[in-house]
Amino acid sequence: MSAAIATRGGWRGALAAVAALAVMAGCASGGDPRPASQTFELRGATTAPAEGWTRATSNDIPGMVVYLAPQPILGAADVERATVQKDAAGRSVLLLQFTPTGTARLTAGTRELVGRQLAAVVEGRVTNIAKVTEPMTINTMALTGFASFDDATRVAHAISARR
Repeated sequence: MSAAIATRGGWRGALAAVAALAVMAGCASGGDPRPASQTFELRGATTAPAEGWTRATSNDIPGMVVYLAPQPILGAADVERATVQKDAAGRSVLLLQFTPTGTARLTAGTRELVGRQLAAVVEGRVTNIAKVTEPMTINTMALTGFASFDDATRVAHAISARR
């Protein structure tokens, strides 16, 4: 299942992106330290094998095989602030505010991916995939689907600690 990515409307528009890049279902709680690059990344993705791209499975659609671009568009180092709150439905939401450099990288990277897919990778796992309909110019992204508020908070702290 693909979803369009919201690109306008400030942080509220980014919350609309929850539907597109949300659902980090099955996000593990556990504490093994990972390199910053594996805490959070956005990568190009495809369902067709591509030379140099890494095979992975998606938590967004169980059993779905995806292939990830060799280089991330952005990562944890591009996150200026990671916070957690509850949305109107009571779900835990991880709000990521990107640095100016991260925002520029997101815009440039998604410009190259228009019509293709973008994958959110959290702690080394593909958490979901969305179709890019236009370059993303937002500096904030919201991710949901955590097992608990504590789990979302743990991920936020891991991202913040690796800046």
